Amino acid sequence: MVSDTVLVDRLREILRVSDLETATAGTVRRRLEEEFGVDLLDRKAFIRDQIDLFLRTHVEETPNDDVQEVENVKEEDNDDSCSQEEDENDDDTGAKKKARPEKMNGEAKKKGGFNKPCALSPQLQKLVGESELGRPEVVKKIWAYIRENNLQNPQNKRKILCDEVLSGIFRVKTIDMFQMNKVLSKHIWPIDEKDATQVKSSVKIRLPKKGREEALDEPKQKEKRQKGGGSGFLAPVRLSDALVKFFGIGENALPRADVIKRIWQYIKENELQDSADRKTIICDERLKELFQVDSFHGFTVTKLLTAHFIKRED
Repeated sequence: MVSDTVLVDRLREILRVSDLETATAGTVRRRLEEEFGVDLLDRKAFIRDQIDLFLRTHVEETPNDDVQEVENVKEEDNDDSCSQEEDENDDDTGAKKKARPEKMNGEAKKKGGFNKPCALSPQLQKLVGESELGRPEVVKKIWAYIRENNLQNPQNKRKILCDEVLSGIFRVKTIDMFQMNKVLSKHIWPIDEKDATQVKSSVKIRLPKKGREEALDEPKQKEKRQKGGGSGFLAPVRLSDALVKFFGIGENALPRADVIKRIWQYIKENELQDSADRKTIICDERLKELFQVDSFHGFTVTKLLTAHFIKRED
């Protein structure tokens, strides 16, 4: 059985290098199942909550004291109702994935799967100083470089101001931190394990045929996502009339992350956290009307919002 701590650590690593516009709770859970060799279907509510927590703390840049409070809260309710949206985005055929024996030791995990060495483009090699590296390590080195050179926009830290080195990789003057992960895919290529140690910076590495085909298909896939609305964490979700009224906006669709951010902004601006226990939210009249409760635990805000996310009809 994988512990919550190990599971959450790996989940966050996956999210940090994922395209949040296309990733779903279902795809993340299946990636975790594949890596740990266990069936996590009974913990999908916990995974959904941790994903929302990640979006709140990393996408919305919530203050650290509130982040720590929520991280210390353990899962209190395994009710599948809070995973309703994941079920809608899950394109499983209905058959349960068989759990693989949990035989991987720590060393094996580090060398395989998500941490498997990849071939890097010459531009990326210039920044990280390596010809091959696992994707999580590449991301860590890029962020270390960004922070060392103060390349985050001080007004919006999600925007990266590219210097000459980063411009050579991303081909733009500024880039959003989440778009950065997508562009990196063009500079990180899978290689055969037996050839991993033979890759040199002087060798021109060609993208595998499958990768080239996927790159050619990307514009079509993007157009399809735009027409269909998408199902990723940052894709707009249709809002209930009550939620639209609460926000007082003219649009009836927002990404889940933006909705969570606005709810927490409202809570803090109106000082609705219980002074004796800041994890408890005391509803004012507007929140009572929206959630139909007098108070709630801050960790359950995503569950309360589920009823206000309307399933898109195809």
